[in-house]
Amino acid sequence: MKRHYFPDKVSHPFRHNRHSLSHGAILPVLAGHRVLSFSAVSLVGVFMPIFWYELFGTSITFVLLFYFINFLFKLPFFVVGAKIFSKIGLIPSMIIGIFGYVGFFISVYLINNSGFLNQNLLIGATIFFLMLVSVLYWSPINIDMADFTKKNKRGDQIGKFYSVQILVSILAPILGGFLITKHGYDISFGVGILLMLTSIVPLLFLPKHKVKFEFGFIETFKKVYSKQYRSMTISMMAYGAEDVVGVTVWPIFLYIVFSGNYFNVGGFASIIVLISLALQLFIGQKTDRVSKNKLIKIGSGVYALGWVFKGLVETVTGVFAASTFHSLGSIILRTPIDVLSYDQAADSGHYIDEYTLLREISLTIGRASMLLLLIFVTYYYSIGVSFIIAAVV
Repeated sequence: MKRHYFPDKVSHPFRHNRHSLSHGAILPVLAGHRVLSFSAVSLVGVFMPIFWYELFGTSITFVLLFYFINFLFKLPFFVVGAKIFSKIGLIPSMIIGIFGYVGFFISVYLINNSGFLNQNLLIGATIFFLMLVSVLYWSPINIDMADFTKKNKRGDQIGKFYSVQILVSILAPILGGFLITKHGYDISFGVGILLMLTSIVPLLFLPKHKVKFEFGFIETFKKVYSKQYRSMTISMMAYGAEDVVGVTVWPIFLYIVFSGNYFNVGGFASIIVLISLALQLFIGQKTDRVSKNKLIKIGSGVYALGWVFKGLVETVTGVFAASTFHSLGSIILRTPIDVLSYDQAADSGHYIDEYTLLREISLTIGRASMLLLLIFVTYYYSIGVSFIIAAVV
């Protein structure tokens, strides 16, 4: 059944049609939302693994176990989420997902402050709210990204889109590190909640956009491993497996290298991001002119070497050099692979939502599998081994 798309209407019922932002460029409106929501996440994002690391008594094993349970718990709910956003529309679904972020921030705040609430229940609540984010926010936002970017300009558009996020990533970790150092996590969570709620406003001006998810529950997971989608599945599982190391283990490694100084961790992350900015714009333009497969091959090689270097260094200078090199590989790899994924999703026609969901499921399986492996590896070896495994992946 063909998906329904209403480009002439806006989701916000009180807007006057003549002044509706939907008559202008749609992508900048979507970008405005992502800048605000990304700012909220970036403010505490790099510090969240450190938060769990301290909460669990500096046990890397328990941190990895928490993230493993988190990703494993999400898997059965992706299809449920798809049925929900098929019924209520993409924008209402994304708004619910944003409130999932807010619920997560509140739950972590209570873990940090509440002495009378059961801590295990609150940790369970964080996992539940992150599930809402994954199944109701990320699939719809990626569907919109695939639909609203132009095929022959997608690399340039994605490159600029990511560059704006990089600008945010320069400031947010420094501000987050400063706030956490001076006031603890509470202020950061409060600012994060405010920014996340504000990010709803641009969504209200996007055109109504509905899809119809046609796969059943069992059929969806069969499709993940079917011959038709096998190449995408393997690629995205590896992509997710490698990515989760950078999200969970690398911040803890920096925390150890900088002897627990939050501001230095945030400042270091910002400097590396600053170096990435010019490279991101350049690679974004090249992605539309050069073979994406060629860029992916070059990027994966450089990126893998970056992980190897990270696994071998122990000094601040060595970490800086390895991170800079790794950042170059990341940009060469990630921009074309994301553009290629959006190309394939857009080319799927009315199966754009099915393709996008299969991609999200594959990423999640890869992340959960890597975390399960690292739980056993880091029990016997140092966390530096994680980076070598990421390089292989």
